Amino acid sequence: MSMKKKPSPLCALLLCILLLLPVSAPASAEEVSSGQTPSGIPYTRLGQEIDQYVNAHIGQSSPGAAIVVTKGDTVLFSKGYGYANVEKQIPVNPATTVFNYGSVNKLFVWTSVMQLVEEGKMKLDQEVKTFFPEEFAAKLRYDKPITMLDIMHHTAGFENSPFIPFTQSLDELNSLEETLLSAQPEQIYEPGKVISYSNFAASLAGLAVEKVSGSAFSDYEMDHILRPLGMNHTSGHPSMADHPDLQADQAAGYAVAEQGGFEARVPHYIPLYPAGAMNGTAEDLAQFAMALTSDHSPLFAKQETLETMLAQSYPLHKDLLSNAHGFWEYNAKPRAVGHSGNTKGFSSEFAIVPEDKLGIVVLTNSEVEQDITSGVINLLLKNKSQETVAEGENLSPSSEVAGHYVLSSSTFSTIHEVIAYLGLIKVEAKGEYGLTLNVMGMSGEYKQTSPDVYKLYKTDFPRIKKLAPVLYAEKIDGNITRLSKGKATDVLPLSPDRSVPVLIGCLSLAAVAIGFFLLTPFVLLIRWLLRRKKGLSSLGAAHRLFAAVTLCGTALSLNVIVLLLNVIGNEYVTARQLNSGIILNWILAGLAGLLLVLFILKNRQLQQPKGQKVFRIAVSALLVSFIFLMANWNFFHLMQ
Repeated sequence: MSMKKKPSPLCALLLCILLLLPVSAPASAEEVSSGQTPSGIPYTRLGQEIDQYVNAHIGQSSPGAAIVVTKGDTVLFSKGYGYANVEKQIPVNPATTVFNYGSVNKLFVWTSVMQLVEEGKMKLDQEVKTFFPEEFAAKLRYDKPITMLDIMHHTAGFENSPFIPFTQSLDELNSLEETLLSAQPEQIYEPGKVISYSNFAASLAGLAVEKVSGSAFSDYEMDHILRPLGMNHTSGHPSMADHPDLQADQAAGYAVAEQGGFEARVPHYIPLYPAGAMNGTAEDLAQFAMALTSDHSPLFAKQETLETMLAQSYPLHKDLLSNAHGFWEYNAKPRAVGHSGNTKGFSSEFAIVPEDKLGIVVLTNSEVEQDITSGVINLLLKNKSQETVAEGENLSPSSEVAGHYVLSSSTFSTIHEVIAYLGLIKVEAKGEYGLTLNVMGMSGEYKQTSPDVYKLYKTDFPRIKKLAPVLYAEKIDGNITRLSKGKATDVLPLSPDRSVPVLIGCLSLAAVAIGFFLLTPFVLLIRWLLRRKKGLSSLGAAHRLFAAVTLCGTALSLNVIVLLLNVIGNEYVTARQLNSGIILNWILAGLAGLLLVLFILKNRQLQQPKGQKVFRIAVSALLVSFIFLMANWNFFHLMQ
């Protein structure tokens, strides 16, 4: 006869504790059968709708994709599409295929910061330079403190780092502190004044976590987020050294080829790794989504910390989308927050709807991919019946906003400044209160719905829908200081010394100078051959000096072209390589100046025709103007 074993008092106590612990309830069958997404799709049709949409784009905008949708702590949908590796025909599996998360990684940085804030080891309004060596503070332009909130909002004031954030060599992966201090970009805005997206600043927050916790950021991330959530197929280490087993399942990254199809991207590493080096599976990332939508999140000791993190923290305007401690609000109701990601060969979207306890993960292995990443988010979050946009009352004349703008997250203190003006943003008045925005072949039309707030109502471009659904024209003393989306990156009106007429003038002068000095060697050669054929004596010292001056202009023009080609077309160019060209500019400009002075001294002794004299003065003036123009555009400014 069997007897039931009576549980020990300790076991009974543990059982009672477990029963009393609050847990996040899974989505019930009733919720799934009767519920729907914010866009109105019944959960019972979720799979069919996602399949129909993604199948129309897979193989076109990306070779592969993994999509997971969660509700509470239940996975409603998980599926892979297309290929993780086109050449080997390996299909995508959302449970095992490893993608690069890109800038979704930043959400793990902000979560780490909030954990330390909860523990009382860090404050959001604390001056961050207290965490870093003195050489960091020495390079700052403004005395106003940079706070952790400034970093979360991308308002720390840093310009964009001019160098590509990737490397193909493991040897170039140094400690996070060494990487940051050796590549510190200029602080060009006063903290808190301009939103300028910064991978550098986000990585600074990761370094602050290192300093406070005493652990490398990737170790902290692993110990306090990944392992506790059961994200066992994810690594935040820049080389996946803490999870080398993931490399076997890593998807190949691609770009859409101009001739059609996809071209594979060379594997790479990200030295500023907290900003976007995390690799993992879609189902792992879904665990993070469920932790952020839980009533009792395992990420924090207090639920209020999670609620604070997901609350608005940069409310620039009540009608504007905002930043929520590093999470970005989506143009959706109920309110949704998350982040997108884009690295070489990969694109991603991560969104949660706290009110509905809904999570959405979209990963693709194609760079700058929008159709699937943004498209699936819009499919599930955007209710088309709510998209009507009407003009408001007491509006400002849209002519006040018309003009040319440039992205704030550009580089303005180095030779890379030229890139900022290759894609100027043109804003035109449409009627009395509307706007048309044009940028790089894309356009969108806006209506003013409240004073100085413009909402997009018409565009054929998904990127415009995603990047600029609402614009706020901020004014100081009646002048437009920025057009802001409330998150990511502001657009700034051109400064007087970079106005469109000035830009055209600079371009014209550069074209004339470079064209003339590139032609000069051929003219001098032909002239020398003709003189030799006629048996004429060699030219005097003054003539030879002037020829040398013009050849310095030729060498300077060629060097400027090489520098421009490297800046615009060579994504792996280094500061050392550019500095070599910039030092050569100094040498050539100095040599040209010395030769010009010697020529002037010699030329005083010559009797020469008036036309020749005028020509030489004009050439000398052209060369001097070209040198000053290049100096004004930072072609003599050494990289750090």
